[in-house]
Amino acid sequence: MDDDYDSGNDVAVTTAAEPLSRRKRKRAKREAEVTPAKKPRQSPDVDTSTRSTNTKKTNATKTSKRTAKTRANGNVPDTSSIDESIAGMDGRMMADFVAQRIQRANKDLSFVELGDRVLPESVYIDTSACPARSLSSLCDYMEKCAYTLLHNVPIMLTRSSTVCTKKGQSSISHLKSSPKAPGSPHTLVIAPAALRAADLVRILRKYQTADAAVAKFFAKHVKLSEATEYAAKTRIGIAVGTPARIVDLIRDGSLQVRYLARVVLDVSYLDAKRRGMWDIKEVQDRVVELLNMDAVRKRLEGGGGSEEDKRGVMFF
Repeated sequence: MDDDYDSGNDVAVTTAAEPLSRRKRKRAKREAEVTPAKKPRQSPDVDTSTRSTNTKKTNATKTSKRTAKTRANGNVPDTSSIDESIAGMDGRMMADFVAQRIQRANKDLSFVELGDRVLPESVYIDTSACPARSLSSLCDYMEKCAYTLLHNVPIMLTRSSTVCTKKGQSSISHLKSSPKAPGSPHTLVIAPAALRAADLVRILRKYQTADAAVAKFFAKHVKLSEATEYAAKTRIGIAVGTPARIVDLIRDGSLQVRYLARVVLDVSYLDAKRRGMWDIKEVQDRVVELLNMDAVRKRLEGGGGSEEDKRGVMFF
């Protein structure tokens, strides 16, 4: 130990004085038991746990502010976990996956009841040839898969993201369009949580025009009455939201499905606990409710008659 290090303790200086009497020794012992020992002072160059904790908090705050600023500028950091197995599923595997998740969360369901909740295999669209699932590839997915697969257009996974149909309409033009009737999107994108929905909206705003809004619908910070009023008077091409809010809007009639072509479920996304859309029972229940609403189910199951009127459920 350095000679100039001050421990903070009093140092007793021993002298050649005569021994203490028995009474004085007892009194000194009692005083030592009552008086707490002073904690040694630490030198300025010694790191403390408090200082370390404060540093961590400061760094976390700075990171949070940078992330919020990045989101505000429209650049969404892709820090999410992704279930890569979703990308390899064909229509049959998708239908089986949904049935297994529903059965696992509702063990008392009979075979007949389970069948009533699961859409037929023909409704699920094989997206195994689409780009990998990530926020950065969402637009590629929408342009090369969400439109082309429903219209039997070959997927060309090249640098060019523009795909043309037989009639010459590009997939981007379609995604930037909207039916003339207010609140009648051609695409529903369903996210498991409000924050994830907000991230998806920021990416999909690429397809927003003056006559085709990319709308967000979730309960966080937006009242149902406000969402209802907005949907009832706005032409919407793509509607992004949580299943609970979308169900509410369809039920009250402010969101129509008569022009609906596709329902894109954000299935590959995993939250901080590595749970997906079909792993959280309250979310799963609302997704099942959405897909089995009379208007939605009839619309999806009734497609396939003509090339211009095909519909389906897709996994992103």
